[in-house]
Amino acid sequence: MDNNNFSFLESGFPKLAALGSEIESIFYKDSQTVLMKGRLFAEELLNEVILQYEDLNNLKYMKLYERIQYLEKDGILNKEIAKSFDTIRQLGNKSSHEYVGMDLENAFKIHKRLFEISVWLMELYGDYSFVAPMYKIPEIKQEMDYIVQLEEKTSSLERKIELILQESTRDYYAKDELAATYEEESRPVQLLKHKENQQLDYEDSYLLKELSKLKESSQEAIENSNEFSSFKEYLHVERSIQGELKESLDKAATFMQSQLILLCGSVGDGKSHLLAYIKHKYPELINQFDIHNDATESFDPHKSSLDTLADRLSPFNDTQIENSSTKLILAINLGVLNNFIESEYAKDNFKILSKFIEKAKVFEATEITTKQESDYFHLISFSDYQPFQLTEEVASSDYYATLLEKITQPIDNNPFYRAYKLDEERNIRGFFMNNYELLMLSETRETIINLLIQSHIKYKVIISTRSLLNFIYDILVPENIDVDYINADASDKTKGLLFNLIFEGKDRSQLLSTFEKLDPIHNRSNEMDLILIELNNSMQIINTFEKYINLSNLVEWKNELEGMGAFQSLTESSRQLYNRTLFRMIYFIGSNEMKNVFVDDAYNEYLNFLYHFNKGDRTGLRKIQSLVHDSIFLWNGTPKDRYIYINSNNEHIQIAQSLEIKPFFNHLRQNNDTTLERFQLSILLALADQNKENPEFLDIDYPLYEMIIRLSRGYRPNKKDEENYIQYVKFIDRLMQHGKRKKELLFVNHQTDMMFRLNYDDDYEEYSFRRD
Repeated sequence: MDNNNFSFLESGFPKLAALGSEIESIFYKDSQTVLMKGRLFAEELLNEVILQYEDLNNLKYMKLYERIQYLEKDGILNKEIAKSFDTIRQLGNKSSHEYVGMDLENAFKIHKRLFEISVWLMELYGDYSFVAPMYKIPEIKQEMDYIVQLEEKTSSLERKIELILQESTRDYYAKDELAATYEEESRPVQLLKHKENQQLDYEDSYLLKELSKLKESSQEAIENSNEFSSFKEYLHVERSIQGELKESLDKAATFMQSQLILLCGSVGDGKSHLLAYIKHKYPELINQFDIHNDATESFDPHKSSLDTLADRLSPFNDTQIENSSTKLILAINLGVLNNFIESEYAKDNFKILSKFIEKAKVFEATEITTKQESDYFHLISFSDYQPFQLTEEVASSDYYATLLEKITQPIDNNPFYRAYKLDEERNIRGFFMNNYELLMLSETRETIINLLIQSHIKYKVIISTRSLLNFIYDILVPENIDVDYINADASDKTKGLLFNLIFEGKDRSQLLSTFEKLDPIHNRSNEMDLILIELNNSMQIINTFEKYINLSNLVEWKNELEGMGAFQSLTESSRQLYNRTLFRMIYFIGSNEMKNVFVDDAYNEYLNFLYHFNKGDRTGLRKIQSLVHDSIFLWNGTPKDRYIYINSNNEHIQIAQSLEIKPFFNHLRQNNDTTLERFQLSILLALADQNKENPEFLDIDYPLYEMIIRLSRGYRPNKKDEENYIQYVKFIDRLMQHGKRKKELLFVNHQTDMMFRLNYDDDYEEYSFRRD
């Protein structure tokens, strides 16, 4: 039995085994024949399935791509195997129509796919005891005349392959030049770096090693207020809250009496990172303060976390504060701080501190918390400080932009870029290299920033710096990093593009799960439908991609796509992949005119309303006030202007009341800043009775705003909507109390379209009932 990748086929499929053995015997001699015989192998394998196992003789006269499509549609071929057949067919066709010479890269690709479909054949139709062997690159046959010369130079199989790959860049038949000294390989060498299991080790790529530091599982992910590595220092982005903390520290350091600096926020907002940076940057200043950075832990098994916190704050209790000189920085989550203020400790011994915190209004949802100071206390809060800014025209993020630029900027002190250049010099290629180059494009980063802001607004995702860095790793490095880049076909390299990783990684992180909901493929329009029709009817799919996208930064991927042939000859799974990819590419790097197709008008309007609400500008809220007013009547239903149904239990006859409500603005707070960094992420609106009294408040987040927009377009709510928007339903119920049901009722007969009015006359204390 030959020791080759296809020897396991001999027991059940000897013809295929012989063809596989023949392919391996000529693998390093004649790539052209390898590709052609690879296509023949696929034809024979499908004939085995069709004729012997599935009784599908009618398929025998179909073209190869038609058979593949039929078997995929029938569920015989799964998606991945169908894509393997696509690759084999495409590469085989290429070799039949043009001279490819010594094309070892494509030979490796087709060889790997032949192995995959052979394993599939055995697992589905072969021996039940079959266990798939590990894939190996073809052995180099000693009978190759120029191998003798290689033997004299090296005994390493990897080195032999390297020399052969080098030789493949020259004229294959110029064998007399093989004795020359070889320079550094100019072709990708990732394959050469692989061990037997074909997995790329981190030490093979400087860039991959640097990117691995972004993962949440890396050592660099551990936040400690006492440590600040050079890596974290490079990635540090200065924010205005840093200036506020520094100002408070400078001021507190000048006082002799006790000073407590409360650094408040929530889990993962960067308190530890900020303290570590301040300690690293200003050691003389920070050494004047004690730091308590974890108010949720107790270091005494006999004490609770509140007991420990009370002990730590004892110099600031009501009896000691005036005589104490302790200076303390307390990094604390708002929930823990609230529990402490509500505890007996605070009520009995920390009344001065409690009064300060109450005055700061740090727990009030309707108030924007700014830096607060007194003789003894300083409060700096992350709570209303957002990672992006709002202006009247746009939402942007200096923080996200700076962080992404730090990773991609082409400067010598950027460890990522330096690692990228070193890998580039050594000709290392991989999915992560392609995606890093895509991230270097300003339009890619701008789109990512926009998506991050959308995840905040639409889905209330809290994005810590740590989760953001892990996200960057996830969109640069595919989850299945062990996939050979050299052996990867057009389908693999397409799936591994940043544009696809960012929307298809829902199982990798919560943030990527949210991005799946933001996928532009969900936004259909007439323009995009026409482009899809064009792609689906293209004879060369690369032509459609080039028409709408500048592929100058995707040369390697473009080369993979060339020669794919007609779109309709691909399997269904491949067609879906390229449809999705085209949408996403246009969304990221298409022209501005094409990107406008994906503009979300409702989202942009909501951002504008959010800005005017946080500015305290009632004029800018006119439209949303009108939408909310009208939505109340649309939700319950209305028989005529200013009337709203009281209930809808009887489908034939319903009762309505008159309801007059007015906008209420007294809760708005003026803000003169043109660019907002501290703001609330939802809009608090109010409606009052006809005298503009007794207001009822409604907190409108983006999902509720979307529902209100849908109502304005004719949508009718169902039971599930009532459950999802229970606070909105309760808001309407409260407003209904302002109606005039005690004075007047309107009865509506839906069967006859007749209305009757029941009135109560105060003067004569009597009712009247008449047709309206």
